[in-house]
Amino acid sequence: MSGQTRVMQADIRSIQQPAPSSVSFPNGAYGNILNRDKTPVTSSAINGAQTNGEYTFRAPSPPHIHIPQTNDDHHFVLNGAGNTGYSDEDEAILARATAAQASMVTTKDWKYEWRRKSQPILTFLHLGPSSSARDLETLRAEGITLLLVIRNTMTAQASLLSGDKVARQLGIQSAAVDVAGNQELIAAFPRATKIINDHLIAAYRALAHLDDSQNGRTTWGKILVFCESGNERSAAVITAYLMQMFDLDMVSAIQYVQSQRFCVAFDDGLKNLLQAYDDILGAKRSVSRASSAAPPQPVAPAGKRRRDDVDNDDEDMDMGDMNTTHKDDVARFSGRSAFAPFLDV
Repeated sequence: MSGQTRVMQADIRSIQQPAPSSVSFPNGAYGNILNRDKTPVTSSAINGAQTNGEYTFRAPSPPHIHIPQTNDDHHFVLNGAGNTGYSDEDEAILARATAAQASMVTTKDWKYEWRRKSQPILTFLHLGPSSSARDLETLRAEGITLLLVIRNTMTAQASLLSGDKVARQLGIQSAAVDVAGNQELIAAFPRATKIINDHLIAAYRALAHLDDSQNGRTTWGKILVFCESGNERSAAVITAYLMQMFDLDMVSAIQYVQSQRFCVAFDDGLKNLLQAYDDILGAKRSVSRASSAAPPQPVAPAGKRRRDDVDNDDEDMDMGDMNTTHKDDVARFSGRSAFAPFLDV
């Protein structure tokens, strides 16, 4: 047998031999190294540590927002509506129709069966599931004048969730806000708020001829906002309404809605969505306050410009460019000794 053959056999035997006994791989890590089809070994496995959960490669989740439970004697304060974008007359009507403290509702008790019914969040704003929008007797007794459904776009296309039929039976109005997913709610919040406010203003105008001091009327329209469960999308819309109209922060608005309808469910996605909307509202209020505090600047009427003025402006711009170029040349070439690149021969 030649020397080259003996060397090749020795190499084959060295490949077939197992790892030395002095090297140990806990939890079958050695098998994972040799078998590339299995999950690669991790540093935790080599060190004998065990993970408490599976590894994930998705983007980090947003931080959890904790909503503390309020005490039974907690008193919520609703500030009056600020600048809503309406005319002065409509804003006065809206301020009366949504009178802050007069609109508050206090509930000290909750029963599990009430999740299938609607509850008043404000005197003119109710929240409930889709089943409450089909309860004709309760709708008549409560004096609901508008059914506002917050639904998924696919549900709307299939006509599976609507208040139109019941509204026709009762002779009241109905409206809908359709979203493809919860992420679209942040754009739908202003639309829903406008639907509610427009209805309150229209209802007030329709009853303006009545003498409020005699009949004791405190509400001019009542809106039922509902979705499938009455605990998610519709609850988020009402929370956003409280934030925009009564200057509540996100945590206080959720606490108030939960105090009236205990079964509402705000997951972290909805809470982060409402927090983003709260930041948007805060930025708008800051801009509005800054604009109102700044004194108006007089603006001189702009007369018609002559052709000579336009030509003079162009010349000034050209001279300005020339001056800038001259300054740059001075900065570049100042202090240099005289140098002639060519000589006459």
